[in-house]
Amino acid sequence: MMKRYLILLLILLTSVSLHAQCTIDSSQTAPGIYPDTLQAAVVNQMYNQDITFVMITDTLGLTISNFHLANVTGLPAGMTWQCNNFSNNCNYNPAVSIYGCVNLSGTPLVAGTYSVTVTVIATLQIVGDQTIPYTIPFIVVPDTVSNPGFSMTNSSGCAPLTVSFINNNPGQASYHWDFDNGIQSNLENPPSQIYNVPGDYAVTQTVTSGGNPQYFLTEITVASIPNNYGAPVDVPDMYFLIYDSSGSQIYDSRPAILNTNPPHTWALPNIPLQNGNYTIHVWDEDGGLFGADDDLGAVSFAGWSSSGSATGTLPGVSGSLVVNYSILEIPVPVYSYTDTVHVFANPAIPLIVANGPLSFCDGDSIVLTCNDSNAIQWYEGTSLLIGETNHDITVTTSGDYNVIVTNASGCTAQSLISTVVVNPNPPKPTFYVAGNTLNCVLTGYMLQWYFQGNALTGETSQTLNATQQGTYYVSATDSISGCSTVSDPLQFTPVSVSELSEPDFAAVLSPNPSSGNVMLKLTSSSAIITQVQIMDISGKMVAQQEFFSQRGIMQVPIITETYPKGFYLVRILQGNRNRTLRLIIK
Repeated sequence: MMKRYLILLLILLTSVSLHAQCTIDSSQTAPGIYPDTLQAAVVNQMYNQDITFVMITDTLGLTISNFHLANVTGLPAGMTWQCNNFSNNCNYNPAVSIYGCVNLSGTPLVAGTYSVTVTVIATLQIVGDQTIPYTIPFIVVPDTVSNPGFSMTNSSGCAPLTVSFINNNPGQASYHWDFDNGIQSNLENPPSQIYNVPGDYAVTQTVTSGGNPQYFLTEITVASIPNNYGAPVDVPDMYFLIYDSSGSQIYDSRPAILNTNPPHTWALPNIPLQNGNYTIHVWDEDGGLFGADDDLGAVSFAGWSSSGSATGTLPGVSGSLVVNYSILEIPVPVYSYTDTVHVFANPAIPLIVANGPLSFCDGDSIVLTCNDSNAIQWYEGTSLLIGETNHDITVTTSGDYNVIVTNASGCTAQSLISTVVVNPNPPKPTFYVAGNTLNCVLTGYMLQWYFQGNALTGETSQTLNATQQGTYYVSATDSISGCSTVSDPLQFTPVSVSELSEPDFAAVLSPNPSSGNVMLKLTSSSAIITQVQIMDISGKMVAQQEFFSQRGIMQVPIITETYPKGFYLVRILQGNRNRTLRLIIK
């Protein structure tokens, strides 16, 4: 458990910086690192991120009294790290606060995969200090632009192409841009360029730098030391401090390297050096019987210089201090960068042809055809129609249809809009039978009655006196759009005079069971308001309808084609009388 947590903590420290304050995300309470995944750094771009870690307080019953972030080495040039309690040498007591924070920042100068070694020391009850070095990769990727000199936005596309430029080397002495379109510029940040003619254009940036080389202290080796540390009884416990030209301490290598004779090498976190002298002061850490730490001497070196060796002596002591130091120099370049703008031709505007009127009735369709040979994608308004990439498209719904064609260069052209109007059909007409009269319920449309599939001449009213046995239905037509809808057919047998003269209250459902709509045959003793209620097996109302029934026999359609299959109750109410029938939908 402890090791797993420490490994997570180490991953967090792959790169950090001597930046300012680090903000803790106190909303996190579970042990871990937030965020737990670091983004890759990019060459020549500032990297800055605060990361909160929540510490555990014990493991396997052993209390952890302290976490010490001892060192981070192997960072790319331009990167370093900083903990939020640098004044306490990056020591954390989880009993005081479970939170710590590390700020990662800097501007990495060279792309690559770096092996970063992080050293964490955890102080456990009884066990003592546990030192865990952990090496992980830290990736610095090249800039996402074409080159480190400048970025181009929209550098490849279709004419006319507007390209904007970002200078990645601001603050230099001078600039010269050649955009290969007959225009040149000496501005640090040049204006956008418009390329109207298809072709390839070589853009060149030439920069004269006005800065200075950069220097980083990367490694210290103590090759030898004076003989004033208790030898041969004692073996030195070496550490060193580094001071800048003003005497301010900038680095502390502790914890000391115990019981180690020189030579010994320390890898450093790429300490940036200024134009001045630096002092390395080497000590032998003592204590107890040996008293205070032994001074092993100091050496100086110039910050803006090459790697080298420095020697220091102490009065009255034999031997000398020899320190080898490694300095990484990033020289000031004078450079020229070239990248290419690619401008492509657009296809011709495609045409859409319809095989019929663009206005038609619901249930019909129209075929739209595009005349272009490039890749095709159909749209309804701004919505892409998935899978519609053929030259033809069958349209059944209203909308503004257009097509976008794409050539081999990725350039597009859009057709004019073809507006399709699908007119709604009238509601499906229904009718009921009162005696030998068919009564259409639907109003507001042109009606036409049919018998045996043939239109009955002149029969266009709400009612029809049915005198023959056979199949009847009625159609409803919208007078504006001309769209029509027909009712369900009714197999009808005229009622005799004797049946009409002997009415009673009776109800029959047919067919039952049913897989579609049902006809209610209702016998009434008088003209009366009739209510039909349909309930599922739990008693929940599914639907109800109310109508005025005539004296005698009438047939009323009940629309059940959308009902789930199952058992239903149909209750018919007339005044204080009612009937309840069972209906099965299969």
